Amino acid sequence: MIYLKRKHQLNNNSVIHNMVIVAQFLKKQGRPGLTRKIDLPEPARTLPVEYSDGDLKSFFNVCLPEERALFITFLLTGFREMEVVHLYWNDINAALRTVRVTAKPELGFSPKRWEEREVPVPKQLIELLENHQHRKGSRFVFASPPGNREYHMLDKCKAVAKRAKLDSARFDLRTFRSTYATRMLRSGFDVRTVQHWMGHKNLETTMRYLAPAKEVHDRLDQVQIAGLLEDV
Repeated sequence: MIYLKRKHQLNNNSVIHNMVIVAQFLKKQGRPGLTRKIDLPEPARTLPVEYSDGDLKSFFNVCLPEERALFITFLLTGFREMEVVHLYWNDINAALRTVRVTAKPELGFSPKRWEEREVPVPKQLIELLENHQHRKGSRFVFASPPGNREYHMLDKCKAVAKRAKLDSARFDLRTFRSTYATRMLRSGFDVRTVQHWMGHKNLETTMRYLAPAKEVHDRLDQVQIAGLLEDV
């Protein structure tokens, strides 16, 4: 651990990650618990990355209809990439306004930790998906041209960002998920509910998204402090 810090100048999170790998290796060799008493460095807690309203508006303004349906699904479900890749039409319940993450054993897909879940979504998303092109003979909501699984969603995301003259390096599928989490929590949904919607095992993981709002200046400018700011 000291070697990783001094020789390779790794940050604390990278050191911890490498120590976990060492611990797993030793456990498989029949030597469990050897690293348990080592004092690991304190992990760095970074604020979650999220898209601003301006970024989202610019992004969706240049989307084609199919792209718009795809990325709004990411934004309004908080699904992971493989969960959207394996989304079937029968996972969508328009009457209940829910979208499910379900196992697809025939495709070798299982939700993370094998936990299926059902997420309520706004009616706008249901309407958007109802108008989304249903590729003939395909079970997938977002199918590739031949009707199979679409594995180029990240490439499509970056292409849209470039088209919108945004920094494509800042645009990825994971950030749609973190944007969803922070927005749901700021909207007043309790942490345990958002934990279930996100498919998190630990509540602490969800609580990372309790980040302070960034776009607050218009509201701050309206704050009045009697006798202090009137004449400024």
